[in-house]
Amino acid sequence: MQKHLAAGSFLTALLLFPAFCSAQTVLIVSGNGQLVCVNCPLSATQFVPLVVQVNDATGSPVANATVTWTDTQPNGQLTVATSTTGTNGQASYALGPQGVYIGPSFFPFTVLASALGAGVQFVETSALASGVIAPISVTLVSAVVPPSLSGAVGTTAATPLVVSVAGTNGIFGGGPVLSGIQVRLQSGTTGPTVSCATQAGQPAGTVLTDTTGTAKCYPVYGGQVGTGTYTIVAGGNFQSLPSAALTVTGGPPAIIRYISGNSQRVNSGVKAPFALIAEVTDTSGNPSNAAAVTWSVTAGTATLTSAITSSPSTGLVSAFVTPTVGPVGVKVALTGTPSVQYTFTVNVNIVVTALQAVSGSGQEATEGSPFTAPLLVQVNDNALLVQGATVNYVVTSGSATLSAPSAATNAEGQAQVTATAGATPGPVVITASVVSGTTTYTQTFDLTVLPPLGVTAVVNAAGFDQSPSAASPCSLVTIYGTGLATGLQGLVLPFIAPQYQVAGVSVQFGGVPAPILYVANFNGVQSLSAQVPCDVPSSAAVPPATVPMVVTVDNVAFPTFPVPVTPYSPGIFQFADSDGQTRAVLVREDGSFITVNNPAQPGDTLRMFVTGLGQTTPPLFTDEFDPLSDQSGTWVPQNLPVNAGVIVGVDNGGALVLSAKYAYGMVGVYEVDFQVPNNAAPGNNAPFAVVVQQGNTVVFGNGSLIPIK
Repeated sequence: MQKHLAAGSFLTALLLFPAFCSAQTVLIVSGNGQLVCVNCPLSATQFVPLVVQVNDATGSPVANATVTWTDTQPNGQLTVATSTTGTNGQASYALGPQGVYIGPSFFPFTVLASALGAGVQFVETSALASGVIAPISVTLVSAVVPPSLSGAVGTTAATPLVVSVAGTNGIFGGGPVLSGIQVRLQSGTTGPTVSCATQAGQPAGTVLTDTTGTAKCYPVYGGQVGTGTYTIVAGGNFQSLPSAALTVTGGPPAIIRYISGNSQRVNSGVKAPFALIAEVTDTSGNPSNAAAVTWSVTAGTATLTSAITSSPSTGLVSAFVTPTVGPVGVKVALTGTPSVQYTFTVNVNIVVTALQAVSGSGQEATEGSPFTAPLLVQVNDNALLVQGATVNYVVTSGSATLSAPSAATNAEGQAQVTATAGATPGPVVITASVVSGTTTYTQTFDLTVLPPLGVTAVVNAAGFDQSPSAASPCSLVTIYGTGLATGLQGLVLPFIAPQYQVAGVSVQFGGVPAPILYVANFNGVQSLSAQVPCDVPSSAAVPPATVPMVVTVDNVAFPTFPVPVTPYSPGIFQFADSDGQTRAVLVREDGSFITVNNPAQPGDTLRMFVTGLGQTTPPLFTDEFDPLSDQSGTWVPQNLPVNAGVIVGVDNGGALVLSAKYAYGMVGVYEVDFQVPNNAAPGNNAPFAVVVQQGNTVVFGNGSLIPIK
């Protein structure tokens, strides 16, 4: 139920995703904090349009969004209008004439802009006049006229300009302060710029008067260096104070910009013809004077000369480089701020007149083994050793791999890589080359890959167990090695029954020949399966005694391989099911196989196939294929029950074993009939096991799986 609820919740979340993601933002672009005298012949009488920006949760503009404008008129009348955002996410609203009202000589009113569940409020102020001018005063606090301003590019003044906006005595008396009035700085049409540090939530460069009627504007100096003028503007376009002088100086050094000299190609030991030139500027790109810089070589080897470490008024710094080993990296960085830097690259031309093979040719190695000595070459420029030359190596023919496709020569002019023998025996040719101008110099190395001979592992042929109990008398084992089936591809089977020699391969355990079931070579993995002779001695000791095993291929004997042989080595035969899972080979009484699509059922009688259950009564003999007995003159399959006790486990519990005997028509294979417990839990991968017990000896086979319905 919880799964379904979780899935349902997830689906609901997907359906509601647009709503959840509609965390839009509506921002004021312009028009907030305006002050207008509606009947003053000597003042501005029109409001400029109100503009908002609508963005989605990622900050991207939202086009075609409907913005609702709720305009609260001074007489309490409500005006509602809509507009649509353009491709830039902006929408505007033009304020109309204010309604007829009776009240003070000035009044604030609001306009709410809302879209997609978010909104922002504009505060505007209208004023009435009893004469020809508005009953409003805009003044500087603690100053009669605007002061001259001076500062560096990108800096903010520590002392603000404080502007007061208040009403004057009118027909309703007063002189109260006015809040929500916009104040900004307007620079001259040419020259440097200055603006107010932006108040949170307001358009760039603007602040609003607070409840005391004052606004604090901290000047922020713009990007152009020079002199000019600025003006304080209040109420949108309501009133401008007298202009004053503005001086902007260069900011601190903050950027190093590339000018020229990068990616030159120079012969080793020769001074580069062109200087490495960079420019030091402030954040706005103005050249920095007297900026301290540091030059350094960061890659390769080279010397620097004529380095300018303090910038002149142009901001340009430079250095010349003489490279020896490249490519050369040269970094110029601000001395006080090393992270501000630029790195030049100078490429070095290498002159080569000779390539010589020093050592490494004529080696031999077995398949998959490394060749002992490196493939070493010497690069010269006449009598001089060439450092930093790139020597390329490639396997021209044969089977081998290289540690690297190329190597650079060291201070002695030498380069080297190592080689590893591949999977195919035979000659190998590796070519080393170096390019100088239009000439390619080459040297070859002749190597030989030898086929290895040897056993690498002996495992239980059913469970593929490599433990000390992998082999027992009469059991089946799989032998892995190199050189077992070098000339084969695929599987070679003996005719009808196992033979003592297959595809030129034979096996002996303790000098006793063993029958071979197959010899195989799949994608270079070489193996054979054989029956451990029934009369090979076994040991229950820990660790068990070993029996010397010798594999012979085409009359060439492999090195002796010791194999531990125990009385029992149970292993369950398995197969890869249709779902890719490995499960036990099981057969019903009707002959059908148990699979994930045909699972066993509680109470079923099943037959499993194993190896390594030891001797039977009557006793087995090696390579026994179809044991028969004479029943009144008729030969019938002989019943050969195993001597040891056999335990079968299903779903972590015991199962009733009906019989355990040697399988007719097979070599080294036993069949165990058992009954699936009635209380076995359903599932595709119920644990399945087999155990051999005789006296105090208990041997576990490999674990497997059984599907139960």
